[in-house]
Order: sequence, then C-alpha cells, then structure tokens
Amino acid sequence: MLHSFICRRCIMAACLLALVVTATSSVQAQKRIKDRGFETKVLAYATGEEISAQSELWIFEVDYKPMRLMRVEITDKKTGKKSSQLVWYLVYRVMNRPISRPDIEEDLKPVNEKEPAPGPPIFIPEFTLVADDNGVQRIYHDEILPEAQTAIISREVRSGGQTLKNSVEIIGPIPPLVSPKDPDQKPYYGVVTFRGVNPETDFFTVYMSGFSNGYKLGSGPNDKQVVQRKTLVQKYWRPGDQFEEREVEFRVKGDPYWIYRADDEPYTTDAKPAAAATEVKPAAKK
Repeated sequence: MLHSFICRRCIMAACLLALVVTATSSVQAQKRIKDRGFETKVLAYATGEEISAQSELWIFEVDYKPMRLMRVEITDKKTGKKSSQLVWYLVYRVMNRPISRPDIEEDLKPVNEKEPAPGPPIFIPEFTLVADDNGVQRIYHDEILPEAQTAIISREVRSGGQTLKNSVEIIGPIPPLVSPKDPDQKPYYGVVTFRGVNPETDFFTVYMSGFSNGYKLGSGPNDKQVVQRKTLVQKYWRPGDQFEEREVEFRVKGDPYWIYRADDEPYTTDAKPAAAATEVKPAAKK
C-alpha cells in the first residue's frame, strides 16, 4: 500500500511539473512573439545592368516582421452582421535609400536632355499570398479591413508610435532619399492583411511589388512583349494543422529575393523563380 501511495505521489508530481513547464513555455513563446520586431531586412540592391538600363531607378529598403495572425470581429458590408474571422497580417516599413551608381564617362552621356517626368514617382504597394499545397494553388490578395487594422495597431504600435497604414492609405509620392547614416530616419510603416486563408496551408509565398520602379521587357504568350516589374518574394512554411492555428508556427523558408514578373504572369512557388522571371540577388537578412 505504501508503494502504491508513493507511485501516486510521483505521478501527481510529474503531472504538476509538466503543467508548470508547459505554462512557462507558453508564456515565454508569447513573450517572444510580443517582443520580436522587424526581423527581416531587404537592402536596396541593384545590379550594374539595372542601373545602366534605368537612369532614374529607385528601390526601397524593406523591413518586415514575421507573419502573424489575429482573430477579429469583421462586419459584413452587405448584411451589417459581424463574424469572428482569422486574419493573417504582415507589418512592414520602408525607406528610400540612395543607390550607388557607377561614374559615366563624359563621351557616353546622352546629348539630349530627357523629357521631364509627368509627375513625382508614386508608391503603390501590392501584396499577394500564394498557397501551394498538394498540387492545389490558392491565391489571396491584400484586403482593406479597417476593424482588423485597428486591432493590429493596438497590438503592434506602442503609445505615441508611428501608425500603420493599409495598402490604400500609404499610396503617395515616394519618400525622399535618406542615408543609413542620417540621424533623422523617417520610415513609412504599413500593414497588409489577408483573410480566408485555408487553415490546412503548410507552404505559401508572399509576392510584394511597388517597392521599386525597376522593370524589364520580357516575352509573353505568342511572343507578345510584356512588362515585368521588380518584385520581392518571401517564402514561408507552417508546420501546424487546421485545428489550432497559432502564429508561432510561421517560419520563413529561405532568404527573400527579387525577381521580375509580369502582372498577369502565373504564380509559381517552386524553389527557383519562374522561368519568365529573372532573379537579381538574394536580399540581405537582418
């Protein structure tokens, strides 16, 4: 009987210890999520070929936080009814950095002056999340969700900090050039939101365009000439399931990189960029 009593005490102690360890791990995990910041930095990089092709090329330096999620009460515009929905979101910031340009020999400079631009260059970011699981591809575009945006700002922005603009609010002339050594750094902050993402999604890719005016002319269907825009790509994977979606499951899959792709070009989430796209260089990771 004494032996049985001791065994029960050991089992209870082990269970209690497991609960304490689980609770502590959960608290630590949540603390890491709350404290983590802009973990990925994409440098404003251009090849000599790009610089030679575009005299007024601009490229942003892009920082972004890990993919996160939040459950929010969203109002249906048609019915006016609210429903609890899981929103995936990405917080980012951008700065317009100077691009080093090689000296151009005097005799190679154009004789005629270029026509002035019709207006200031415009920053219009676009985001697309492409899930690719078991041969089935699902495409999700950035949505403007004011209720989710308010909740995200409350969670992500400290008191008195910079607000987060959605993909419409942030549209405007590109910010002025700022050197990394300039003490007065004034980045633009934004947030992109996706909803309705299949909970069984394990692998997905986020395509981000509008962070550069870089472009190339490529060949499309029937040898038709198409314009390919410089686009930032980040791959992710998430080793979870559809029963309990948690943001700690999100993982980046490799470093971000730039490609050139046409707006109507099929999305591909293969290990390499699409055949019709040109990889420039893996972006630097902070």
